[in-house]
Amino acid sequence: MDITSIEGSDFDAISAAFWEHQVLVFRDQSLQPQAQIDFSKRFGQIETRPDRPFTLDGLPEVSVLSNRKLDGEPVGIISAGDFWHSDLSFADAPARATFLHALEVAEEGGDTEWANMYLAYETLSDQLKHRIERLRGIHVFDRRKNRRARVDMQFEGNAEKIYGLAIPDAVHPLVRMHPNTGRRSLYVSPRFVVGVEGMNESEAQPLLEQLFEHQVRPEFRYRHKWRKGDFLMWDNASLIHVGLGGIKPPGIRHMHRTMVLGEQPV
Repeated sequence: MDITSIEGSDFDAISAAFWEHQVLVFRDQSLQPQAQIDFSKRFGQIETRPDRPFTLDGLPEVSVLSNRKLDGEPVGIISAGDFWHSDLSFADAPARATFLHALEVAEEGGDTEWANMYLAYETLSDQLKHRIERLRGIHVFDRRKNRRARVDMQFEGNAEKIYGLAIPDAVHPLVRMHPNTGRRSLYVSPRFVVGVEGMNESEAQPLLEQLFEHQVRPEFRYRHKWRKGDFLMWDNASLIHVGLGGIKPPGIRHMHRTMVLGEQPV
C-alpha cells in the first residue's frame, strides 16, 4: 500500500485502525520528505521549531535520525529516543502522533520498542489507581534536570545550546484520558517525568520508580526490527517507546521523523 495514495474510506479505515492498534507499520514506502509531511498533516498540526538540530534544509518539520558521519561530523541525531518516553510530553500540548520513515537500516541493532500504557494503567492495583488518580507529574525537557537521564554524548560539548532552551516544565496528569478512544492510560516516563506536583521527593521518587518499573513489563511491549522502506506511525497518548541502539559497525540507521501536535492531557 502506497500511503500517498490513500483517500476517502481507505483513509478512514487507516485512521480507525491507528487509534485501535496504536502502532501501524507500512512496508516498502518510498516517501519524499514533503510527502511524509503531507501525510502527517492529515492527523493534526505539524510540529516544528526553528532551533531544532539536524532538520532537513528548508523543511524544519523533518528531523534526521542517523548515525552516519560526513567528514567526521554527524548528519543526524545519533541516539534519539534512548530512554523510555512519550514524544514531547514536556510540552503543554504534546505530540499526538509520530511518523518515522526508514531510509537505511543496519543488519544488527537499531530496533525500536513500544510499551502499551492502556495495559499499564489497567493492570495497576485498585489501591495504586486510587492513589495516583488526581496526581500530576512534572515533565522537563532539559536532560540535566533529570537524574535518570544523561546528556547525549553527541551534545556534551554544547549541552547549554541544546538543552538550555526557554522551555518551561509541563505538568500533566499521571493518568490521562485519551481524546479519541476515551480510554485511560498511564502517562509517565523516566525520560521526562522528574517529580510529582505537591509531593516531596522522599514520597514522589519511590512512587515514580514503582510506575516506571511497572509500565515496561514484557507483556506490554512490542519490538520492531526495521526494514528499509518501513514507515511507522504511533500514538503518543497511549504508548511510550525507546530506541534500543546497539548498531553494529559499519551499520547505518538513517531515518526521517515528523510529528503532529495533540491536546493538553486531561
